[in-house]
Order: sequence, then C-alpha cells, then structure tokens
Amino acid sequence: MSQTKTELLQGNLYINGEWVSEEEQTYFESINPATQELVGTCAAATASQVDDAVKAASTAYSHWKNTSIPERAAFLTKAAELFEDRKEELAQVMTKEMGKPLTESIGEVGVVIATAQYMAGEGRRLFGEIVPAGFPDRDIKMVREPLGVVACITPWNFPVSLASYKMFAALIAGNTVVWKPASEVALSAKIFMEVLHAAGLPKGTINLLTGSGRIVGQKLATHSEVKIISFTGSTEVGQQLAEMSSKTLKRISLELGGKNAVIVLKDADLDKAAEGIVKSAFTTTGQRCTAASRVIVERSVKEELLKKVIALTKEMKIGNGLEQGVVIGPLVNEQQCRLVENYVQKAVEEGGNIALGGHALSELGTCYYMATIIDNVSSNHTIAQEEIFGPVLAFIEVDGYEEAMSVNNGTMYGLSTSIYTSSLHYASRAAKDAVSGLVYINNGTSNAEMGVAFGGMKMSGNGHREVSHHAFDVMTEWKSVYTNY
Repeated sequence: MSQTKTELLQGNLYINGEWVSEEEQTYFESINPATQELVGTCAAATASQVDDAVKAASTAYSHWKNTSIPERAAFLTKAAELFEDRKEELAQVMTKEMGKPLTESIGEVGVVIATAQYMAGEGRRLFGEIVPAGFPDRDIKMVREPLGVVACITPWNFPVSLASYKMFAALIAGNTVVWKPASEVALSAKIFMEVLHAAGLPKGTINLLTGSGRIVGQKLATHSEVKIISFTGSTEVGQQLAEMSSKTLKRISLELGGKNAVIVLKDADLDKAAEGIVKSAFTTTGQRCTAASRVIVERSVKEELLKKVIALTKEMKIGNGLEQGVVIGPLVNEQQCRLVENYVQKAVEEGGNIALGGHALSELGTCYYMATIIDNVSSNHTIAQEEIFGPVLAFIEVDGYEEAMSVNNGTMYGLSTSIYTSSLHYASRAAKDAVSGLVYINNGTSNAEMGVAFGGMKMSGNGHREVSHHAFDVMTEWKSVYTNY
C-alpha cells in the first residue's frame, strides 16, 4: 500500500537546540529501496548552516567541558531510557530508509542503548596518572582533557549505532558534536536527534547537519573550529578527509573498508564454520565493513564446506525487511545493485564459477540481488581484492595454513579475520599472524562486543579504535601539570 501524504516524514536541521530551516532551503528525498516509495524529505544544509552549527558547538563547549562528568553521564542515561521508548519507531524508519530486516534494526537500537549506558559508566573511569617527580617538593599529574568540536561523519549501513559510538564517547569526554549522517538515512538521524533533544542536552552540545558530503563533509573537514573528525566509511573518502583536514592539524579517526576472510582448516567443525560464514557474509545484505567476503579453505574439505554453505544460504528469505521472516533485504539503492552486478560479471570473466545466485531479483524490485557464492576464485582476482559491499562470497582453495594466512593478509585491508580449526596450535598462530584489528577463533567475522576495541589495520583505518574506552585516545588529549610546593 502506498503511503499517504500525511505519513511522509520531514527532516530539518538541528542547530543550537532548535530545528531550523532557511526560507530558500532545498530538500532531498529519502526512498525506500524495498518498494521505491517516498519515505520523506530532508533538508540539505548550506555552507553557512555548517558554520552556524560549528559556531553553536564551539560556544557550547566552554560550558559543557566544565560540566561534571556525573552530570554528563546523567544525560546519556536518560537518553538510553528514551531510546527504549522509541525503539520500534526508529527501527521501522531505518528499515524503510536502507532496507535491512526489521529484526536487525531493532537490534541496532539496542546497541545504541547499550552504548549510552556503557559510556555513561566510562565517564567515571576517565583516569589520569600520578607520576613520581624527580625533584623534592613537587607533584606531577597527567589529566585527560577534551579538545572541542567533534565532527562525526557516519554511513548508511548502521545509521544509529555507529553514531552512538562516536557521539557518546565525544560527549562524555566533554566535547561537543556536529553530526553529518549519510543522506540515505537522514530521517533515522532526525529521530535519533529528537531523543537526545528530549534528554535535555544543553543547546549547541549536539547539532545535526543532513545533506551533501561535498558541501557538509568537506566544510567540516577544513573548518578551523572543528578539532576532531571521526569518520566511518570507504577507504577512498577517508583518504580524502585526511588530506583535507591535515592543513588545520585536526585529529582524525578513520574506520574504513575491509576484505574480510574466514579461514577453514581441514580439522574444523564444518557445520559451525558454514553457519558462521553465512551469517557473516549475508546479514545486512553483506553491506557491512566486517562482512565475510572470502572463504579461504583447505582443498580437501572445500567441496563439503561449499555444499553446506549453499544449503544454509538457500534457506535465507529475501524480501522487504518489514516482512516477517525476511533475513536478506534489498541493497541500499540501484547504484549499489549495479555495482554488485559488475563485480560478479568481472569475477566470471576472470575465471570464477557461480555456485549460487549471480543475478538481480528484478521480480522483487530494483534493488534486490540474490545471495551469491562464487567458486574457483584465485587470490589475485578482483573479487578477492576489492570491497564489494554486497551479498557476494568468494571461495579460495589453499593447501594448508601457511598459504591460507598468506592469502588472508594479501589485500590492502586488515579489519577482521576468522579461522575455524580444532587445533590450538593453528588458532594461536592465527591470532598472532593475522594482520587484522579483529581476529575471531571459531566464530564469524562480524561479532563485536561492547567494551572491546574496534578498528582495523592497513587501509582499514588509521590506528584509532572505537566502542571501548580506547575511544578516549581520540576524544581527549593529555595535559601534564607540575606543582611545586
């Protein structure tokens, strides 16, 4: 059933504690990838509105940094309660905007709630250090201090959880925030910001700018009053932001792409391996930085594992994420669907065999692509090297652990590696040998937990971490205080 006009949502900008728009404000549309229906319209921020938001955040900073940490924590605790009240509503809008199954969206709001509670508690642990002095009658202490305005730039695949990782760490540390979400999920961002407004955060502490990355993102990256950029997205855009922000010596935290692999040795429990592979590869329609896109398997068990993975994949229902039982939703837009098609075609041209899928599901809509498994892939094939961001899984055969780890490490990325084995020897070696920020033993590539540092190596990031207290290495800086008495 088509939406009526009264059901359509409208998103304005949130600057200095108010929802604002200009008389000549332009708007862009949010389209449901499952149905191509209009979800609503969102304001496209202008360069002057970016200045307004940064100014509001900069002005609010002087008060917020001097607000006691328990008081800051109280705002996050209140927000957690309010997110619980609006969980279903927010999840519904997320699914309409980017297509993931509703159960995943509800789970994501749960992550936001857990993050608010976690960061509220971490505020009490923003510990400094006491350093023994080298001279008599002197005390030395080192304390963490906030830096100022943090620009949080987030993607569409996890519209609110990734925002909460960045924003809540920034806020509890004493920084203020300007948030630029991906345009595809601007209405989800509006609801997220409504909750924080209802939690009572002071004016200017948080600000929302929707619109073009070319206008908003670039302006934030070069703005002299923005002290930190926290970005999750593609490696290419991350490189551009790093270059643009370098002239003002901003601190920049980058959580970028991945080409994650599941290594399966011949002594592995193949049933558990197949289950972990399928969940890692195809949930969120493969549109996640930690998605498994390669299976590196010992030759002697490849055929058996492939059959098990195909069988489990066939059980996954594809359709509109709002429908009961759907496990794989549409891709975020038609452009992403065409990109996946091109990668699959390239894989076949380079010698890969399609074991399952390999085509769009036009009978369902313009953004659906069948979960695809490609066999006979070599480690130098394009599909084994480049991030696809779609439901495509490549099988690569190897002769043993040494070759498997060489193939695993043989891309420019280093985000997540999984290995299935019953050998303590190889499990321990993999934990050390994998050039990845995340290593999973007998588990898929996408199963991070709260309080554990999250981030990648090589071109998957620039060394900073999120989700845990290590986020404060980005959100604060050290001040050394010498007191002679």
